[in-house]
Amino acid sequence: MAKKNSKELLNEIAEESDKTKRAREKLKKHLESEQVKQTKEELGRKSAEIHRWIGRHAKDRTVVPGKGISLFDNNENPADPSEKISGHRQQLEGLLDKDIEHTPK
Repeated sequence: MAKKNSKELLNEIAEESDKTKRAREKLKKHLESEQVKQTKEELGRKSAEIHRWIGRHAKDRTVVPGKGISLFDNNENPADPSEKISGHRQQLEGLLDKDIEHTPK
């Protein structure tokens, strides 16, 4: 039997333990079952189910009068900056002022 050099030893992979093999098989079965659920027909059926649920619960909805609700208002009403950010801003402004003062004309 020929001795293996260190490079050949590094390229060898140890055999998986029984526990690892079982875990791999369990994950493989789970992924396969998830792929079966993600067909176009299943997605269409789920979409119809969601629409039916929304229709059944329409009577429980609260009507919001007046102003419409939107998720993003193009920063027309931005949030105030935090104290931490304001502190950083003041610090940077101070540094810029010092640079401007020391810049030769």
